[in-house]
Amino acid sequence: MALPLITMTFEPLDDALFEKVTSVCIGTGRFLRAMLVPALKEMGGEIILAQTRGSSFGQYMASRLPERTYEVDTVLQDGQVVTSYLPVAACGTLGKPDCRSAFMRLPEQLPNLRYVGLGLTEAGIEHNGRSILDLAEFLYACFVADGEGRAMINVLNTDNVPFNGDAVRSHVCSCDFTQNAENAQEFEAWLCKRVCFHNTMVDRITSHRESCPDIPCAEPLPAKALVIEDLQCLLPQQFGSVPGVLVRSQPGQLAQDIALKLRIANGIHTAMVYAMALGGLLKTDQCIGHDHVLPYLEQLFERDIIHCCSDLKMPRLTVTPVFSEWMARLQHPYFGLECFFVCQNATQKMGIRLFPSVRATLAAGEVPSDFMIFSMAVILRFLTPVGEQQRLGESPPVFTGRLDDADEKATFAEDFSYVPGLSVRQGSGTYEFRDGDGIVPLLLRPLGRQGGCSATAATSIVGEVLSRLEGFELRGNPAHAQVAERVAAMLRSLLGGESALQLLGRLAPKQPLWIQEKHLEEAVKQEVEAAEAVDVHTHLFPSNHGEALMEYGIDAMLTYHYLVSEYLMTSSDAPDDFYALPRSVQAEHVWEGLFVNASPLSEPCRGVLTTLSALGLHEAVAARDLSAIRQWYAGQDAVMFNEKMMRLARLRFVVTSNDPFNQEELGFCLNPPACEPRYKRAVMLDKLLEGDWQAVCSALERTGQPLTLRAAKVLVEGCVQALNPVCLTASTAEGFDYSRNSAGTELPNELWDQNLSDTFCALKPTPQQILDAILLPICAQFSLPLSLRMGTRRGVIQSLRLAGDSVGEAGLRSLGVLCDTNPHVKFLFTVLGKSDQHNAAVLASKFRNLHLWGCWWYCNYPSIVQEVTLHRLEMLGAAFTFQASSARVHDQLIYKWIHARALLAKLLHSKYAELLATGWRVSRGDIRRDVTRLLGGAFEDFLAKQL
Repeated sequence: MALPLITMTFEPLDDALFEKVTSVCIGTGRFLRAMLVPALKEMGGEIILAQTRGSSFGQYMASRLPERTYEVDTVLQDGQVVTSYLPVAACGTLGKPDCRSAFMRLPEQLPNLRYVGLGLTEAGIEHNGRSILDLAEFLYACFVADGEGRAMINVLNTDNVPFNGDAVRSHVCSCDFTQNAENAQEFEAWLCKRVCFHNTMVDRITSHRESCPDIPCAEPLPAKALVIEDLQCLLPQQFGSVPGVLVRSQPGQLAQDIALKLRIANGIHTAMVYAMALGGLLKTDQCIGHDHVLPYLEQLFERDIIHCCSDLKMPRLTVTPVFSEWMARLQHPYFGLECFFVCQNATQKMGIRLFPSVRATLAAGEVPSDFMIFSMAVILRFLTPVGEQQRLGESPPVFTGRLDDADEKATFAEDFSYVPGLSVRQGSGTYEFRDGDGIVPLLLRPLGRQGGCSATAATSIVGEVLSRLEGFELRGNPAHAQVAERVAAMLRSLLGGESALQLLGRLAPKQPLWIQEKHLEEAVKQEVEAAEAVDVHTHLFPSNHGEALMEYGIDAMLTYHYLVSEYLMTSSDAPDDFYALPRSVQAEHVWEGLFVNASPLSEPCRGVLTTLSALGLHEAVAARDLSAIRQWYAGQDAVMFNEKMMRLARLRFVVTSNDPFNQEELGFCLNPPACEPRYKRAVMLDKLLEGDWQAVCSALERTGQPLTLRAAKVLVEGCVQALNPVCLTASTAEGFDYSRNSAGTELPNELWDQNLSDTFCALKPTPQQILDAILLPICAQFSLPLSLRMGTRRGVIQSLRLAGDSVGEAGLRSLGVLCDTNPHVKFLFTVLGKSDQHNAAVLASKFRNLHLWGCWWYCNYPSIVQEVTLHRLEMLGAAFTFQASSARVHDQLIYKWIHARALLAKLLHSKYAELLATGWRVSRGDIRRDVTRLLGGAFEDFLAKQL
């Protein structure tokens, strides 16, 4: 007989791991592995996973040995896949007695156990349910092993039963194992004192990789993928900084989250799927680009669902982001759900998800919109049996409905089952459905018979159906009776031959939703916060480029050249002495000098604090405890940290500058690793254009090339072919000159082949010659834009190294000549000096082949960004890219974009307020369009533009 696999029996996959284990998960479901495990990993400990039945996960892990990680795919909206690798300390199955016994012995080996994750479904939360008994026995083993120094146990479930923690606690305490356990009373007392069963809410669409069902495949993390109620404040503050995780510490907050999910996310899902299913739009992502579906949902939210603000006593600023995020999730082209599957339990969903918004609208003194009436009428249309009913004798009964004439964007498919026993038969134009006990379809059946019913009879039937919804009072509330009458009228149209999507189009869902001035500030702020940005200039590398290039962490932030320069300005340390210190000691000097012995008033200092606060390190920051901050960073995984920064900054992707004339980067430029989805590449040629011939020659020597300009061009061409960049990029030094008289002049042969290392050669190529001979031809050959960063003055104080550069005049006259004499080349640009900003905006308004981006380097300070951006809005509208981080350390993305978004929201609000004052009206769609352009859309449009 074959011996059990190590991945079945909870044996450690590394000899020293059990002392580091902080979490044990009962269940290996896809959501648990895609959401809860990464969140627990962020807390710094190791994790053990137990499959409750079967052994597929253990077999999958065995196939990956000696790697002890499992994979999770996240599919971005553009189809690119980010794969995360989550380490597992041990795993096994509870489906075999010996393996289960090994699992129950674990607590005595886990002195640092703090979290127990559960992958229970609603069906599993029941008295004496198998997983409840497993959990009770495991907690009893924790009770036996408990002792001084052990932490409380936090139980976290991953299902959507409201207040699931309370339910799990009740079942654990009342189950047969607990009641019959030795020392049962002491165990129950321990459960009350030492175990917290947290209530949770979960929300992330998760499937599996097509080629492997054991690998979770999930949508990008929603803001509330996992909400945890922590009324006793037992969880570390850092838990709340994990992307997709919210920790609620006040009573009632989780209940509000659940209500928002039901009323908004689930409500608009329910409102859309019945019309789509009837019209042959079989998956929810077919709403993308449809003329009526998404505008209808916008109308429904703004006219009806928004009244939940008063009902739930919540500000619009809290409510509207839930809607905007769900609308974005609906439009993910790789995560559409089957509409017919979502259509199940229609009456219950109408009562829980839609009717509360009707009541809130009426309570606000308004009349439900035609769009809300439509959402209810189309559900009843779906529930109306039509034609012969052959399965009414089943329990519960199965009904047959009639499909609409197919929408022009319908998906035609063969007959299919959307759940066992229920089919859609497009050939015959019918579908089968169940609904609770079947009473509602039976009540509606007369409306589906040939000839239908009179308006009076239809109103009576609809009123009786709606009276089954909790809170609907047909006879005692005239407003409710009017709703029934309107729903009945629309239902008769739907059953009389007008398709649901045709009727929806007749309601004109594309009519503008104008924003009232009192809601303007909130709308602008929400759209700016919700939009994903493109960071068009960074020096950030993914983890596959190695530790030397992938910069992150507190020491990297503190030794960034902005802070080093500020520190050395007032310190008695000589620059050479400071740079001779180990990096960790440099960081300690900066921390002591700028954060402990001085108030961190500067923007770079404030940025460090904003970043640490966003990461949940409030206590360590308040205590000015650098060692505690370092300890937290020590538990971070580089790959996961990269993705975390992108999510906290809300970035679609960053453009990374790859410098072939940098010794550490050259090899990656010629033989780059696979391009990570959130990173796009630019080839950075600062040293070539600025004439740093020592660096150029060093790169040529390392590649075995002649030390000539001709070889340098070959090198750059090779990098372009290897990297597939979005652009070339270069900085221009103070005094940059590009003359119209010399534009396009061929480079003399002696310059092409002269030895660039010859320090006695008086004739060196000028920046214009480099542009005309190398950069511009390569741009034309590969259809690449050239991005110029203009106005640097290098090495003002050379002992400060990178911190010693300063500001010079940009030479924008030359940029104008460059654009004019090269009309078929695209140029992006930014300027370093504030004094050049007005000329830059004027120049950007003149040329079709020129695009202005960001406030670079010494202009990236809030007071300057505010002034410059306001000026650009006044001159260019939204035809520029608002900001770029120029970050060299991943952590900087957080504060750069938090601060930038706050400024942009403030400026846009002021501009829209000015428009409203003229009588112009602004819609949320207008704001979303403008924000999208400013945060990267204009950049992408410029790249795609044909000249």
